[in-house]
Amino acid sequence: MSHGPSPASRALLSMLGILFIFLGIVLMILGFLAPTGKVQAGGLILIGPIPIILGGELSSIQLLIIILLPIIIFILMFLFIFRRISMEERG
Repeated sequence: MSHGPSPASRALLSMLGILFIFLGIVLMILGFLAPTGKVQAGGLILIGPIPIILGGELSSIQLLIIILLPIIIFILMFLFIFRRISMEERG
């Protein structure tokens, strides 16, 4: 019986984390290079599957909700699959 994720899944998650960090840095650099006159801000904080949406204008809040729905679906699918796999391992 193995405990915890396999080495392959650990490597995959590590590579995905590094990719997301790199993508965020690239997007920040592009944002600094192409300034616009009007700036809209919004924020999304996920505490588990519970979202907290911070925003000023309606368009930024709508964009955050559109981004949030696939994230919540992915988290719920991951939890369901993980629970199903752990139940199959137990017997």
